[in-house]
Amino acid sequence: MIEENNLGRSAAELIIDESREASDPHWDMRLDIDDMSYEELLALEERIGNVNTGLADEKISSCLMEVAWCSYGCTQNDKENASCVICLEEYKLTDSLGRLKCGHNFHADCIKKWLQVKNACPVCKAAAADDSGGIK
Repeated sequence: MIEENNLGRSAAELIIDESREASDPHWDMRLDIDDMSYEELLALEERIGNVNTGLADEKISSCLMEVAWCSYGCTQNDKENASCVICLEEYKLTDSLGRLKCGHNFHADCIKKWLQVKNACPVCKAAAADDSGGIK
């Protein structure tokens, strides 16, 4: 019979843990969230805190092209997409739009606020800023 050490773990468990640590030094940090209950996930969120995946203002400026809204000469497709999908308001002639590298337009203020929270287009989920940070 294997003797228990002072931590209440058997020698066999310690050997398994040591071999696991040798192959994956972060194994004890891995979580299996698939089997967690809603309450456990909420508790995990409280422990982890808010993870910001947004962009800094400098990065936003470099990946966003500001254009003026002009309804003249628009195609039918442009007219159908003549509202901001973030705030759902229609564009007006005086509105300043922000265009991402994927080609989607939004109110400039709306997309700037969005990008501070998430580095992705709200429509197609493409990354707004790549590693170089510029418009392609």
